[in-house]
Amino acid sequence: MPTIPKIKNISLFFGEDDFTIAEEIKKAKKDFAGKFGEINISEIDWENQNLSEKEKLSELQNELMANSLFSSDKLLVVRNALFSKNSDDAPHPNPLPRGEGATHSVINKLAGNKQDEIILKYLENPEEKTRIFFVENSLDKRKRIYKELNKLEKTGLVEIKEFMTPANFNFDLWIKNRVAKLGGKIENKAINILAISLGKGMAQKDRSKNLKQSYNLWEADNEISKLVSYCDDQEITEKNVRLLVQSKVDLNIFNLIDSISSKNRNKSALLLNQQIEKGLNEIYILTMFVYQFRNLLKIKSLLEQNLSNQEIAIKAKMHPFVIQKSIEQCRRFEMQDLKKIYQKLFDADLAIKTGKINPRLALDLLVVSV
Repeated sequence: MPTIPKIKNISLFFGEDDFTIAEEIKKAKKDFAGKFGEINISEIDWENQNLSEKEKLSELQNELMANSLFSSDKLLVVRNALFSKNSDDAPHPNPLPRGEGATHSVINKLAGNKQDEIILKYLENPEEKTRIFFVENSLDKRKRIYKELNKLEKTGLVEIKEFMTPANFNFDLWIKNRVAKLGGKIENKAINILAISLGKGMAQKDRSKNLKQSYNLWEADNEISKLVSYCDDQEITEKNVRLLVQSKVDLNIFNLIDSISSKNRNKSALLLNQQIEKGLNEIYILTMFVYQFRNLLKIKSLLEQNLSNQEIAIKAKMHPFVIQKSIEQCRRFEMQDLKKIYQKLFDADLAIKTGKINPRLALDLLVVSV
């Protein structure tokens, strides 16, 4: 059983939000350098093509095993070493017979590789003065190295933390906090427009059926830095966002949705035609319809519980500005009407995907029937 240090000095960070991972490690490095200097901060990336695997293994071993009675504090960042593809996963030059070979290959993969052996050996007696960050894109929970780290997490030695890109209201909140951190100010309406411009609400499922946001925080941070610099000590406004940020969507699409909510069929048909003439994809327009009317259903349900706007914003996980605008739209519909519209959207989506109707015709029919 390893000696348990006073703090968790081994972290396994993983997930799609590599921006926040980078920020946390950057802060840890800064704090460490302030106490012990930068000379004992090291980083090993298993995807570094400039080093051979032998060189990386040697560096890893030196960093983890070269401890002595007089060793000083050190911080080590190890990237993509635990669950990445490696030479041990390559086909063997003399494969075993089918069946036995397949089983043997799987056992070898799950058992680990040379870097696992070094790390597992280190975990038997970790150095209290060494702070380690393992950074991975994803986990393979079948591997022995993960099971060992998971077991040690329960003892308080290891921290395993997933980083997900914030979505919906959490993305709005992230934008607000990031602006403040960079020394700027931003009005609420501008937060919502910026989030939408960056692609909020456009998440798609990947092959593993996980939601993948259309934006990343590196991109968002770049746009926020640009806005803060441009506005200097002035509050960032909606006008600033529209001027400086190239939107992933035509923001006029929301005028179309508002027109549909107002049951103005002539205006809706005109706006729909304008959006399609600008090249906006029909499937995307339908996706936005579904997204908005799903929100209206959710908000209508909360309104019927006599909750305040603030309580609705918290429960629905949406920005107060969006809640206020959506409440105005909700008042134009009965709950039964919203359910019927949502069913029509579902039916249209299914008909398009099964080839029963042309996407443009489906949208035209929706606009005149809502």
